[in-house]
Amino acid sequence: MYKFGGSPWYAADNLSSKSFICWNCNNQVASSKGYKTFDEQFLKRVYICPHCAAPNIYDVEGKTPISSLPGKEIKKLPENIQNVYDEVRKCMQTNSFTGAVMLMRKIIMNIAVHEGAEENKSFVYYVNYLCDNGIVHKKSKKKADSIRDLGNDANHEIENRTQEEAQNCLGFIELLLMANYEFADEEEAEE
Repeated sequence: MYKFGGSPWYAADNLSSKSFICWNCNNQVASSKGYKTFDEQFLKRVYICPHCAAPNIYDVEGKTPISSLPGKEIKKLPENIQNVYDEVRKCMQTNSFTGAVMLMRKIIMNIAVHEGAEENKSFVYYVNYLCDNGIVHKKSKKKADSIRDLGNDANHEIENRTQEEAQNCLGFIELLLMANYEFADEEEAEE
């Protein structure tokens, strides 16, 4: 018997072993315990994480509706930026790419305000503020502008954002956050 969230898993079957990163505990594990179905149109296997006992679901094509938490843990983030960054990662985890892109746009605004920009300004103002103050490297201004464009489209257009677009934005956001908070000099980080 395994337990997840206080609820037990009874009579788990022996499955072919599968290595995966658990969506719940984010550990690289391998499991051969779980449940299977023989219905080829729906769920195929539920592997029980041996570390936290969370169910990890895989369909007939080996795809999962909830992946491991993407992105990196970034240290020393201001609380409001940390909260939005955590939301971005959870959106990416559940394949909510349009929501993730919209939130990454919000992170850029939050960084600018945290670094001294005035509130209630346009997004262009925030990108320029970050570039003018060396928070976004001058060679990365186009990347910050691309998040603005994608975020605007996500807010105002019917078309959804893709996984590739969201991953590209996340890569830029992670570098921006690590350079300005995690790797910042101690006296800079305290200001």
